[in-house]
Order: sequence, then structure tokens, then C-alpha cells
Amino acid sequence: MKKLDFNEQNLQEAVHVLKNNGIIIFPTETVYGIGCLVSNVDGIKRLFEIKNRPADKPFQILISDIKQVAQFAKEINQTAKDLMTKNWPGPLTLVFKKKPEVSNLITANKDTVGLRMPDHPLLLKLIKQIGPIAASSANSCGEPAPIDASQVKIEADLLLDGGKCKLKRASKVVEVTEENLMVIRN
Repeated sequence: MKKLDFNEQNLQEAVHVLKNNGIIIFPTETVYGIGCLVSNVDGIKRLFEIKNRPADKPFQILISDIKQVAQFAKEINQTAKDLMTKNWPGPLTLVFKKKPEVSNLITANKDTVGLRMPDHPLLLKLIKQIGPIAASSANSCGEPAPIDASQVKIEADLLLDGGKCKLKRASKVVEVTEENLMVIRN
């Protein structure tokens, strides 16, 4: 696996890998993530294999702009709008009813999709350049999520080393399919 420092100079290498249907491992403010472009069906299948992930566990989609929510979410209620405005970019994944065109592979055949705008400037810049990323934590299923590149034990086409993650814990997950909130992971 190729390993590079996650900096401005190496951003284009990450773009190149993703554009060529590759999978990258990257830092966020929470934990290290692994992902590919949402349009990369073979890459998403590889993510399941790499992570040893059960087929009924969905991936989240990382976005760089609140406007991108409309690409994936069937409806965006006021509660969701308020949470996005107050918490994004940040360690909050919001779960929406998905649009029919969102791949069942990403959502594990569920009718919902998890979206997050990470609070990591370089990662946001990458997503802005390349588009939304289907992602998960960079660990095998059931193992602890890595908070430093040295803790990553799974393989991908490229590992972007950004040092230690700031928050050192996975994002909070909140379902916003109704006006009432449902916390899925705190």
C-alpha cells in the first residue's frame, strides 16, 4: 500500500487514485476512514471485503457542501436543516430517507442514507474536487477504529497520513427521518 503525508502536495495523488476507481484511507477529525467514490460500484464491493463487513451494514457518504444533501436525501426537514447548520462541518452523521437512485450497495438495502460533512480542511478540499465519498472507519469489522495512521491494519490503494485525529472517536449518528430525532450512536 502506498503511503503519503496528507498535505496539499499529495492531494492530487488522492484525486488520481479515486478517479481510477481506487480506495483510499484518510484522516478525519474523528477517526481514520476508508472510502471510494460513491459511483465506484466495484470499489464499494471491495470496501466490504477489505473491512470484512457484513452486507447488512451500510456505509456513510462524506460530502463537502450542505447543498449535496439534496443529491441523496429524499426530504430534508427543518430539524435536519438546523442540525446541519449548527454542526457541519463536524462529527455528526445525519441519517435521511434516501432517494431511489442512491445505491443499495452503499445503504445495505436500507431506505435510509447516512451523510456527514467532516471537519477536516484537506479532506473537504478533496471531496470538493472529486465528489462525495462512500466511507467507513478504516478498521476490520469489530476492531477499534484507528486514530493514527500507524494503527491502520487494513489495506487500500493509498494511505494518507495526517497524524493523530483530533477527536479520537467515531461521529455521533442521528436519524432525522421524522421531526423527532433518534440517536443511533452517541
